Amino acid sequence: MSTRESYSLSRKKGLYLKQTAAKGRGVFCVGDIEEGEILEIAPALLLDARATAQADKTILYDYKFKLGALSRPQRALLGIDKPEKSCCIVMGLMAFCNHDERPNADIYWEEDDGTVYHFLEATKDIPRNTEICTNYGRGWFAKRNQVRK
Repeated sequence: MSTRESYSLSRKKGLYLKQTAAKGRGVFCVGDIEEGEILEIAPALLLDARATAQADKTILYDYKFKLGALSRPQRALLGIDKPEKSCCIVMGLMAFCNHDERPNADIYWEEDDGTVYHFLEATKDIPRNTEICTNYGRGWFAKRNQVRK
């Protein structure tokens, strides 16, 4: 169960996408960001194993997130019987955060009233017009390259 009564979809004012030379599109902000600030709260589409296999054959592969340990009621509600082979597609700007070994933000999720919400939180102070990056985890790029072959 969630730690909050309900979630309000929100996004920090001033976030924008910008093309970068090395990584493609990334997320930036026109103003300074403080450590601990929630930059966005967005819902996600949860895909079962079959839909995930289909998504893996499309550009959605680059934007999917691990499903994580969903509660039994949430899995039942969505018909997800193989969470380890399922994924979610975050419906927010945070899906465009690029990877960095030393990220300045983190994405986490919580369930509430039949919906999974993802949060983008600054893990350190971020000066204005600095790219907001997360860490995709070990092995993400190697796995991506295997799937793309």
